[in-house]
Amino acid sequence: MARTPHSGKHFRVHRIGPGVWSAIAEDGGYALCNAAIIDLGGRTVVFDSMLTPMAGAELALAARHCTGRAADFVVNSHWHGDHIRGNASFAPASVISTERTRRLIDTRGRRQWAGDRRTMGAALRGVDAPDSEIPPAERALYRGWFEGTLAVPAGFEPRSPDITFSRELSIHGSRRTLRLISYGGGHSPSDVFAYLPEEGVVFLGDLLSVGLHPSAGDGVPADWADMLRRIRGLGVDVALPGHGPVGGPDDLRRLESYLRSLDRAARSAVRASRSVAELRSSRIPAAFRDWKFSAFYAENLVRSYRLASTGVRPRR
Repeated sequence: MARTPHSGKHFRVHRIGPGVWSAIAEDGGYALCNAAIIDLGGRTVVFDSMLTPMAGAELALAARHCTGRAADFVVNSHWHGDHIRGNASFAPASVISTERTRRLIDTRGRRQWAGDRRTMGAALRGVDAPDSEIPPAERALYRGWFEGTLAVPAGFEPRSPDITFSRELSIHGSRRTLRLISYGGGHSPSDVFAYLPEEGVVFLGDLLSVGLHPSAGDGVPADWADMLRRIRGLGVDVALPGHGPVGGPDDLRRLESYLRSLDRAARSAVRASRSVAELRSSRIPAAFRDWKFSAFYAENLVRSYRLASTGVRPRR
């Protein structure tokens, strides 16, 4: 995959296909999540705006560099801070999300931002502490995450979306149409993915991670797995994850398998009356043992266990 000339501190831009680019977050940069730049013909769309307004500003420049025009629309895949805090750097572009995601940005998103600013100093000091549990190979990523949050100028507040929808919205250009689709909540209470039907390209936000454990703490793994199955059924050749390198249909299958294994293990633990403490010491299945963010596995299993214990989908 050829790299475009624009590659900065926070991410590297790669051309996926004609008029489509990925911006892959760099460890140590202030992006944390991946983004996409899509030239529809007379309209430029950016999918996800990254962790910080600094990375967002660099992404806005990259969009202009790649397409020859400023972004017209920014799409937020869900409410989590690493995907929405660059919104403010794209004015006057319109920001699009589901209605539920907009409400979550205005409530939980603002509380998360305030909490992150309070806690990231201690978290940063802990990255390289003698008792740090973060694997050395992952510390640059965490440093960038925490340093970037602390480097955001005083007075910053997350920018809310301007345009909202429920299930599907199409953005038309002179050369192609981008479909924005939500099947509801999987990774978060409301997830959006973007789809170029003719090219078979999907932009998935955190519905997909490649080569690392996702975070299911705000999601419902069984529902998430069903969503991935439905997405595969659309016809996918290229899939941009929220984290990790560009993937394809096999990566969707792997994550679906991971999520279903969590659900099976959790239901088995409920039947065996296992405790949460026991689950936290569970071994990662061999198929997923080489993925980064291994600490997420236990938390994901506990999340699935608590959902299976109640038998009730969470109201979020």
